[in-house]
Amino acid sequence: MVNQAVENCDALRPASEVMQIQRLGVMRSTSLSFLRIMFRKMMREAWKIEQTAFNLDNKGYGEALYAITTPQGHYTFIALSREISDENRSDRVISERWDVTFALCEGDISEKKLKKMRQELPKQEMGRGDVTDLVWSRANKSERVFTHVVEALSKGEQPDMEIVYDIGYLFRTTAVYGNGKFGIAPYEKVKDNHTFSGAFQAQMFAVYMLRHFSFEMVEHIARKRNPQAAILQPEVKKLLGTGNATGLGMVPYLISHPKLLHQWIWIREIALARAKQKHVTAEECKRFIKLLNRVHIFFEDAPIPNVQLFENPRDLASEIEGISRLAEELFSHALRFGQSSENTWIEFTDKVKESFTVEAQELVNSLLIELYPDVIEDLEEQTNADDGIHLIPEMSIGSLRAIITKQYKWAFQYDFNQPEARHYFWYRSVEKEEPRIGERGIDPGDDLAMPMNIAEQVQQLASELQSCQDEQSVASFLLKKPELRGIVRRIQSLDGLQYGEVQTNLTGSDLLPVYLLRCKLAIFGAERFDPKSNRWVRITLFQGASLVEEIGSPTFQDDWFYPLLPNSEEIT
Repeated sequence: MVNQAVENCDALRPASEVMQIQRLGVMRSTSLSFLRIMFRKMMREAWKIEQTAFNLDNKGYGEALYAITTPQGHYTFIALSREISDENRSDRVISERWDVTFALCEGDISEKKLKKMRQELPKQEMGRGDVTDLVWSRANKSERVFTHVVEALSKGEQPDMEIVYDIGYLFRTTAVYGNGKFGIAPYEKVKDNHTFSGAFQAQMFAVYMLRHFSFEMVEHIARKRNPQAAILQPEVKKLLGTGNATGLGMVPYLISHPKLLHQWIWIREIALARAKQKHVTAEECKRFIKLLNRVHIFFEDAPIPNVQLFENPRDLASEIEGISRLAEELFSHALRFGQSSENTWIEFTDKVKESFTVEAQELVNSLLIELYPDVIEDLEEQTNADDGIHLIPEMSIGSLRAIITKQYKWAFQYDFNQPEARHYFWYRSVEKEEPRIGERGIDPGDDLAMPMNIAEQVQQLASELQSCQDEQSVASFLLKKPELRGIVRRIQSLDGLQYGEVQTNLTGSDLLPVYLLRCKLAIFGAERFDPKSNRWVRITLFQGASLVEEIGSPTFQDDWFYPLLPNSEEIT
């Protein structure tokens, strides 16, 4: 485990700052994001990926299989491409047809297994896999860029780089399932000494393989139209990642897995605290300014999201210019007078906090972690956590009160006698098979609400505890108040885990769920956040990442994030 002493240092931020929903909602990916962890492992271990079958017709419909060999095992990726109509192409989880369904499986796929996959995989929610399946998912084409790329290659040309860059993917997933869904492998199967041990590692790899399949698919269709068709140049491929559309389902996950949330935020905050304590050198100053210049161009060139729930990328680029000037001034002074110390980065981030938006602050924090790869070396193996929520019946009421006092002050800022504090309720739609938000007094289902009202439950518990003696046991209290068992065991289980709760009222009228969607997606490794409303968002994964043919390259550098448009002379 990480040395816990760092938790007491001045550089470690308190939960009262970090777990505010407005700050979580502007988080950015770091080198500890799940796809980055998976990618470094794949490159370091030189995984071998080979196409073993590619039975697609002239329009790209059919199936493809890839064999993956790693030091820990052998796996197969399968993609099934089917024809669907435009009206059936939807980003909704409840859609019933997709352009491509795909899976990551352990071992080789027998003919019997392949036959079953052809029947079951395209069904997704209505299908059934087995314990050798690690991931099931589905994706739809980005019709505009897919069609454009195929047409350009068919003419022997490369696609328009700006179209490729702005959209950023050929396929967009709508859900990537693992951990026992549809009867596939449970989480316990990949916990220890497995290629894909670690949070969402198999899912991230499956998404990377979809990206690779998408390249081979468009080139195949182009060749069928014209045997002299061009192939995608590496520089063009790298600007294409995999898209994703995510809705409200991610929010209940974060709330119902508070120990995992703590672990993911905690390792990020430990990495940031370590980076802040580094002595600044002239070389690190140059590299940090270079990073800032790169992300300035990235956001200056970024497409503008349709809904301005997040900061306009152009405005963020302007802030980065100001941050660069601040960095040059501060570092120049510190280095010139030999005053660089373990407080230099702390001073710098404090000044950024004073003068720039929360989104700019979190971008700086992510780049600071990026600057020091050594701060994450022991952390990238710590994305798993015991996620159990257990009751401690022998605990005293006094001890329970102490946890509430220490970790739940934030829950008492809301007045649940006011209608706006209880405006929303969360429920799982039987018809739509996904979490939804309803408005009390307007939408039916209030009586079936999910227990997302953490702050209200804490207040209810605290009120009931007022009449209890400190020496009384939790067990005796719950004999009289069994309806409070859930919140009691949650509080007990999170004792000392300060980053386990999102410090907001999840039923308040001012709630913006898209903040929590972005939080989890940033932990995954997403970029190009494009909110379509306050309840769902499109993002891009792996844009800029190395290609399958580059796996194992001794020259690999984990600096591919925030890719920039290459100059025309760089395309050969």
